Amino acid sequence: MESHKEEVFETEVIELLKANGYQEGTSKNYNKTLALYPEDLITYIKTTSPKAYEKLSKTYGATVDEAICKRVAKQMDTHGSLHCLRKEVKDRGAKFKLCQFKPELFNADTQKKYEANILCVVRQLYYSEQNRNSIDLVLFLNGIPFATIELKTDFTQAVEIAKSQYKTDRLPKGEPLLAFKKRALVHLAVSGSEVWMTTKLAGAKTFFLPLNRGTVEGGAGNPHNPNGYATAYLWEEILNRDSILNILQH
Repeated sequence: MESHKEEVFETEVIELLKANGYQEGTSKNYNKTLALYPEDLITYIKTTSPKAYEKLSKTYGATVDEAICKRVAKQMDTHGSLHCLRKEVKDRGAKFKLCQFKPELFNADTQKKYEANILCVVRQLYYSEQNRNSIDLVLFLNGIPFATIELKTDFTQAVEIAKSQYKTDRLPKGEPLLAFKKRALVHLAVSGSEVWMTTKLAGAKTFFLPLNRGTVEGGAGNPHNPNGYATAYLWEEILNRDSILNILQH
């Protein structure tokens, strides 16, 4: 059960993300079977690949949105989400991109598609068809989940409890969101003072690496932040719109 303090932390983090280019979604709009946020995926394709969408509409008729989502999910199950974000998806003679990275040389059309990218955060995402588990925050790019986050408020071993949650309650078997490379690319255990990450959930064998900056004295963890959380750099610098798109591109 979420404590009041964790709820406050969660709300503050969401506000920071919204200030850095995200919009907020809801768990009920998430498709558990496909592990996608269909509304954003379809919006992005309609906006940036209208001809492909029109062509597929003629093929699939009223079920076009569902067909596109199933096609994208199948491609990601086969090739992984990062591959699909970087390449085109083909279906019935139509081709479309799932995102647009920043062009190296300015091009008005490409820039417009870059600006159309939709970053979304969903809190308390009920992700499973097998149980009632929820994840504190899940981040999406154009409907494709790329990061899950468990938040813990600061007390001794706070971040260790988040790591333990991933090891015991976030088992990837039968969960496309959590399967290695299929959807989410990174899983973050976060407190107000520390950030740890893993790219592969494997039960008790899950291995976390620190994503901390080190203290001023050269120790582990992060320096004190007089203006807020010591981990504010995660939301403001690493996960902000331009930065995360650059990370996913390279």
